[in-house]
Parts: sequence; C-alpha cells; structure tokens
Amino acid sequence: MIRAFLRFFFVLFILAALGAILYFSYLRLRDVDIAMPALFTPAAGKRVVISMEGFRLVETEQDRVAWSVQARQADLLDNKEAQLQEVEAVFNNPDGRTAALIGEVGTIDTASGNASIRRGAREVRIVTSDGYLMTTDSLSWNARDREVRTNDPFKVLGREIYMEGKGMTADVDLGELAVDNNVKAILQE
Repeated sequence: MIRAFLRFFFVLFILAALGAILYFSYLRLRDVDIAMPALFTPAAGKRVVISMEGFRLVETEQDRVAWSVQARQADLLDNKEAQLQEVEAVFNNPDGRTAALIGEVGTIDTASGNASIRRGAREVRIVTSDGYLMTTDSLSWNARDREVRTNDPFKVLGREIYMEGKGMTADVDLGELAVDNNVKAILQE
C-alpha cells in the first residue's frame, strides 16, 4: 500500500513539475516573436491555385463575344493571373472581322483581361479574317484600350503589302497601326 501511495505521489509530483515548467515557459515566451523556419513557410510570390488541361475565357459585350482565349494547359495563380500553354486568342470586331493571336506561352490577368504572349519554338502570329499575317516574338494586349503592342521586330504580310519594323502598336477598333522604328514596306497592286 505504501508503495502504491509513493508511486501515486511521485507521478503527481512529476505532473505538477511539468505543469509548472510549461506554465512558466508560457509566461516567459508569450510575447516573444518566433520566426518560422523557411521549411514550413510557403514560398513568397505567386502560387498555383489550380492547374487544368483545356482553358477557355470569354468576354462578351452587348450580347456578342468580344474576345475569347483558349489554351491547352493553364495554371491559375492566387493573384488572378493565368499562365497558359499553346494559346489562341480570337478578337471579334462588331463589323464581323476577326483576328486570331496564336502563340505557345502566355499570361492573362483574368480580372482586367490584359494579356501577353511570347515566342516558344515558333513565332507569335496574328491572322486576320481579311487576309493579313503578322509574326513577332511577343505581343501584349491591353483590354481597356483594345490595343496590341510589341517592342520586338515584326513582319506583316497581306495581299497588298509586306511590312517590317521594330516596335508596333495597333488599335483594334480603329484599324490603325503605328510602327516605332526601322519601318520598311512594299506595296503591291
């Protein structure tokens, strides 16, 4: 009986000592800022929320499709950006004309509609329904201003014109093209 009482008293003493150590450790450390080891913290920057095969984003204006983007592969990030592989964006003008922008790698801000596309193994291409082909290394799309822009060298080929230069801005609605540098053009009849 005494042995059981001593064992009980010893266990009770150990538990009380552990409780006291934990309580005083808590009091001492409660206001201390402890940094989490890098192994346990998420990496800074953009994180993939979802990855998918087959991606399509469509914007409509007045019950018509203004533009759409399709990609074979997409990674949607926590900052509302989508990173795309094998991309095709189609812009539809109210007059029925279309322009398809085709490239291998791109990004799109799903909130604003702004996008960029860049060269992979093949050039970035724009093909229009009225017979024009443009090639370059990268393009960016500003959805608010409805402008396509490149700072890279480009070439445009159509039934009546061949043009090349470096740096270009095109207004989709007005059908205007402004070249920054080194423009060369050949007009055909």
